[in-house]
Amino acid sequence: MAIKISEILGKKIYTTKGLYVGETYDTMIDVEKSSVGGIVISDASKGCLRDNISDPSKKIVLPYKIVESIGNIILIKPPATDRKSPQL
Repeated sequence: MAIKISEILGKKIYTTKGLYVGETYDTMIDVEKSSVGGIVISDASKGCLRDNISDPSKKIVLPYKIVESIGNIILIKPPATDRKSPQL
């Protein structure tokens, strides 16, 4: 299935466990593989990863391989975290 990058911008991102992660701000393109490499998210300071980001004003990139589904929202596998945080 093909999808335009412009169609995912601004979509809310949730884990498959229903936790809010953030909102799609941009995408990272892997030019060598001609594919999406990651999703840049904004609003992460209000999501379930807030305890894992040192500077809430910065955007973070989620690897595209954790995307499970794209529809009205984007569902991702719960990302692994290095710091202590609530169960994602």
